[in-house]
Amino acid sequence: MKWTGAKGVSNLTPIDFIWSIMLSEIFGNGLYDPEVKWYVVLLMILFWCGLKVLFDNILSRTDKIEKFLTGEHQLIVLDGEPLKDRLRKNRMDMQDLDEALRKQGIFSIEEVKRAYLEKDGSLTVQLKAFAEPVTKGDLNLNE
Repeated sequence: MKWTGAKGVSNLTPIDFIWSIMLSEIFGNGLYDPEVKWYVVLLMILFWCGLKVLFDNILSRTDKIEKFLTGEHQLIVLDGEPLKDRLRKNRMDMQDLDEALRKQGIFSIEEVKRAYLEKDGSLTVQLKAFAEPVTKGDLNLNE
C-alpha cells in the first residue's frame, strides 16, 4: 500500500477502500484456488498496483475529477450558527456536530467561528477570538 501511495487506514478514501478489497480478492483467490498459478497472481497484483498508481496520478492532476470522486470539505458552522442545509446534505444532525465539537474540547457552538467537515469525516474548527487559548505571545512573555 505504501508503494502505491495509499494513505493510512483512517485517511482511506472510498476509492482506496475499493482498491484494497480488490487487491485482497486477487491475492485470496490465487492463494486458495489450486488451478491458479503463482505467477498469474503475481502478474495480476502488479497490474492492479500499476493501475492504482496511474489512477492516482490522473486524480492528482485533475481537480474536477478528484472533487467528484472523493468530495471536498464543507463549511457547516459559520459564526456560531450551524448551517442546517449543509448538515442535512452531509447526513449529520446537531447531536453529531455537538459530539465532534466536544471531542475537540469545545462545549459551546457559540465559540466557533467556522467549522468544516473534511473529506475524511473529521471536523476542523476555527474558534472565535474570545475563545482562543492564551499563548505566551499574547501575554508578551519572552524567555
